[in-house]
Amino acid sequence: MQLTLNIRKLLVSIAEALMIYGLIIVGYGILAIHVTKTWSGDWPVDSLLPWLTLDVFMMVSFALSFFGYIAWKYLRSTDSTNQQK
Repeated sequence: MQLTLNIRKLLVSIAEALMIYGLIIVGYGILAIHVTKTWSGDWPVDSLLPWLTLDVFMMVSFALSFFGYIAWKYLRSTDSTNQQK
């Protein structure tokens, strides 16, 4: 039994995961800020990383979801099965 790894499918899956989970984290951050009515996200996400606050985490997540979307669109447009022969 031979196991083959399709790198393109792996990259498409990673790009989709970045896009979906990045936007979920942004939605969670917006919801947390509105529910607590602090109107700032300057509380730390983790006690071991004091520089990582909720607003920084949301910005990084949004940027990763944006780049994941760009990578996903590029990989889908260059897919050999989608191109006309």
